[in-house]
Amino acid sequence: MAHSWDDLELSLVKSEMNGNGRPNGRAHDRASPAHFTHSDWTPNGSNGSVTSPLVDQLEEEVIDLSHTCYNLIFVSGKASVLAPMLAVAAGQFGMLWIVGWSSPEYFFESGQWVVPISDYWTVNAMKCLSMLLTFFRVSGEFKDAAKLYRVLAHRPAVHMTMQQRILGFGAFLLQYIVAVVVVLMAIQLILTSTTPIATIGKLWVVFTTLDFDNYLCGFILFIFDCEHAFSWQVKLQSHSARRLLPQPSRTWLLIYWAPVGVALVCVCLSVCFNICPLTMLHYGPVGNQEPVLMLTSTMGLPQGCCAPQVNTDIVEQGEQTGVQVSVPCVSSNELREARSAPLVYYVVVPDGRPSPSSLQVMEGRGGDGNRGLRYGHIVAKPLQMRWWLTSHNFDPGIYTAMLRSGAGGLALYQSSFPSVATWKIEEFPWSARARIFVTAVNPDTGALSPSPVQSAVIIRKVCSSHCLRCDSEGSCLECEAGFVPEEGEVPGVKIVDSVVKWICSPCAPGCATCHHAGAGKCDAGGCSPGYGFSQGFCIPCFSPLCSCDEDREDSKSHADLQVISDAPTKVTLPAKLPCRGCPATFGLDEEGDCLPCLVRGCKYCPALDFCQECAEGTTLRSVGSDGNGSRIVQECGPCADHCSRCDLLGEGRCDPEQCHQGFSLTATGVCAPCSIHCSNCTKAGPGRCDTGSCRPGYGLQGLDST
Repeated sequence: MAHSWDDLELSLVKSEMNGNGRPNGRAHDRASPAHFTHSDWTPNGSNGSVTSPLVDQLEEEVIDLSHTCYNLIFVSGKASVLAPMLAVAAGQFGMLWIVGWSSPEYFFESGQWVVPISDYWTVNAMKCLSMLLTFFRVSGEFKDAAKLYRVLAHRPAVHMTMQQRILGFGAFLLQYIVAVVVVLMAIQLILTSTTPIATIGKLWVVFTTLDFDNYLCGFILFIFDCEHAFSWQVKLQSHSARRLLPQPSRTWLLIYWAPVGVALVCVCLSVCFNICPLTMLHYGPVGNQEPVLMLTSTMGLPQGCCAPQVNTDIVEQGEQTGVQVSVPCVSSNELREARSAPLVYYVVVPDGRPSPSSLQVMEGRGGDGNRGLRYGHIVAKPLQMRWWLTSHNFDPGIYTAMLRSGAGGLALYQSSFPSVATWKIEEFPWSARARIFVTAVNPDTGALSPSPVQSAVIIRKVCSSHCLRCDSEGSCLECEAGFVPEEGEVPGVKIVDSVVKWICSPCAPGCATCHHAGAGKCDAGGCSPGYGFSQGFCIPCFSPLCSCDEDREDSKSHADLQVISDAPTKVTLPAKLPCRGCPATFGLDEEGDCLPCLVRGCKYCPALDFCQECAEGTTLRSVGSDGNGSRIVQECGPCADHCSRCDLLGEGRCDPEQCHQGFSLTATGVCAPCSIHCSNCTKAGPGRCDTGSCRPGYGLQGLDST
């Protein structure tokens, strides 16, 4: 038969009475004499059934209150003692908040979300044991709260002042709420353990939090020597007749089993969905499936690709206001099919502070838990990776490596697909010497990138735009090609004491050098490739491949005219200049444009159909004339293998000293290899080696040695 705590303590009182119903000497001080006024057994109704004996006289129960801060408030009855109780509650809630809610390592560890079910049975076994110990330990807190509640809610009411009753109810509520929160928080801490030792450590945190009030109460009673100044025993009197056989109590059921039942339900749901309860409450449904990958240096890509690319040349109204950031990431094929673009998070952290994890980046915090200087998130967009790498001056070999599978590759466009996030950070904190950390989230699964990427330290650019070198005042000393130093105000740098500043002003369009002519014009011979010089300006050539750096008499007959109106006096110039020379494999046509040579393999062709010199490894030969006999048909025939020129000996052979390195000319006019580990055998001949031509680590032995 079930027993309540009321009946259990009442039975302790009655056990000290003698057989005739009178109290013995030991119990006389705390219990009044008990005797029955009715017969020991009373018939129940007309059927003559026997019921339990009834007690209708005064009875007493003694409740021993534990030495806790919450009970200290009640037994003292003084509002001045309320401060320690509030301090205890604040300390317990603060410890739980710091450990269970604001510590990212209990949510995200080793590059993934922490889940309740571990891959190791030892960790799962320790979690089960710790959960049982927690329920056993917290039962003591609920028992203390139940005792205080019985004293406050007993009928007839225990004699006390109204202030003492109010303080008692406040102490009960605080103690009960703390115990409930500790149980729920303990579930989170235990389920997020990743090692057996960590589980034991978190269990110690739970026990310490529960015993915090006990430690403080013992300290107060010892320091102020007031342990015996209060009565920790309360006598409860009962005037109504009660049956000797105990009845079930609902108080203990509600106080203990209600929160424990809720905790057990949370544990079952967490294990079922494999997500910790506070993780679900804090971040929603998250998992570790199909994370978005940031291109960190640990992926083995060449040149440590690909850190966030930061452009600091953003000037608005003469001031350097912010930075432009661009960073790529890759998603799995399943993410692409889901058509959900990755969410990219960033945080700006001063250099020297600990590097944050991906979760801390998502929360806008540094590795020390403090808020970043700037933070936010952006939706990524599909990316053509080759274009992004080229525009940020990465080596072309990186894209080739990304296409490979296995270590050092991404299997790009096979099993992973790139995205890019580009955004501007307004009012960047230049004085902090900060870095930008970036991570990404799969919005479908909530999976975080295992590691964030970080930029280099970003320092405010003192020099003006397009300036290669400047002094401490920001005055430019050397400009990029196409710009010239000129007096003016440096963007982002205030002029102090009317000091003259020099900034970089652009030359004329298409001009690379204008040091003598000044801004907006061009020096003679200073035009960029594809432009020709005319009256201080650069005019486009007919073809961007050719050179036309001087005026020609027939320029106006080959091109439309243009008027330069922003010059001091209006200047009439041709819209384009005819080509005077073409690059290799191109020749001039009748219109002065550069087109590919008609002779295959030709290196230089003054006219499209006339070859002057063939490419390396070939020789020019005539194969006849056209049908009219007006011109000779040419072609470039191959030389012997490993040969550079064969103009003297002809096609299929090689001229003297024209064999490639490591080869020598034979008597038949072809190139044969030297001896092994030899770099040159021009004098010694094939199969041998010249003196001093052995490769490092090898030496020449004998005249006929190979």
